[in-house]
Amino acid sequence: MQIITVAIQKGGTGKTTTAAALVQAAAHKGRSCLAIDLDPQGNLSYTLAADTGKPGSFDLLEGTPPAALIQHKAGFDIIPASWNLSTVTSGKGSARRLQKAIAPLKGKYDLIVIDTPPTAGELQYNALQAATGLIIPLQADVYNLQSLYQITDTARQIQQTNPELQILGFVLTQYDRRSTLSRQMQETIQQQAEAMGVPYLGAIRAAVAVKEAAALQRSLFEYAPKSKPAADYMEIYNAITGQEG
Repeated sequence: MQIITVAIQKGGTGKTTTAAALVQAAAHKGRSCLAIDLDPQGNLSYTLAADTGKPGSFDLLEGTPPAALIQHKAGFDIIPASWNLSTVTSGKGSARRLQKAIAPLKGKYDLIVIDTPPTAGELQYNALQAATGLIIPLQADVYNLQSLYQITDTARQIQQTNPELQILGFVLTQYDRRSTLSRQMQETIQQQAEAMGVPYLGAIRAAVAVKEAAALQRSLFEYAPKSKPAADYMEIYNAITGQEG
């Protein structure tokens, strides 16, 4: 069972969009998948049409069995965000809460995808401690390069207590290949990432279909199956899960 955390210490990078696309790709391919929304903003929960009025990931961290929190959707399951996630505090051993909480789910799913807040802190640490893989969504600009350093450093620290965590790589989102600056920044980020041992997974070409599908709470692979982002995200899903196209 793969447990993939999507994380970056910066907002607006396509983090939630990437997490949702991985869940939807798994569902499209007929694989069993669970989404866990650890971001108090609850954007993944909205995109995947979960009911945030019911107990969710806060309760999971507080010891409620996951089976009591899982909402079943068409093709996947989800534990939604809770408004009180922002009140979660740290303490001795507290970064292992999610890891312990989802232990009963071992072997039940092919894939678990965890969305996180766009900041370092207890929720992000829990997601990394529980994960077997990290995907880093970035945009092709200099500020995102700084964020790449930050999340990579955080992941390296977590690897000391979670040796199963692999940095699967980074994804460039909302990418415009026509832009000279974007191409130059892609090259720069790739070079810096390679020096840090962070693989380049690919680029998601910009298209309005991504925002439209999210707004309508539709799977990208059903709403716009022939769109460029759908093809790009499916290619990345296949690469990280070892499935054929």
